[in-house]
Amino acid sequence: MNKKITKYAIIAIAILLAELLSAFFLLIMEKYKSSEMPYRSTAIQMLASIVVYYPVFTFLDKYFKSGSKNLLASTKKIANHHIGGVLLAFALSFFLIWVALARIWYDRSLFEDLGHWIQKSI
Repeated sequence: MNKKITKYAIIAIAILLAELLSAFFLLIMEKYKSSEMPYRSTAIQMLASIVVYYPVFTFLDKYFKSGSKNLLASTKKIANHHIGGVLLAFALSFFLIWVALARIWYDRSLFEDLGHWIQKSI
């Protein structure tokens, strides 16, 4: 059971990291949109995505997985419990990726918003 949970946590972290990379790439590609020639612009962005993503994902896939495994192993030692370490690593990774994606997608900073919220409540 623990191995299955660890495996799913590693896969989930790798998927979320790939989504983070994808969102960052799309943010960069946003600059190259052309409203005058949308079909050509779309085709160029699609080709650029394939040219960039395929080599990057095949190269980084092993690093995503080994990085996820190392993170899980470190948190297992800290938590002194196998399943607790896995859950801690997953929650930490999920939170950090969530903060980064909110910044990329909505140009929002959780920490700045939290600071504003605290100032309002004081």
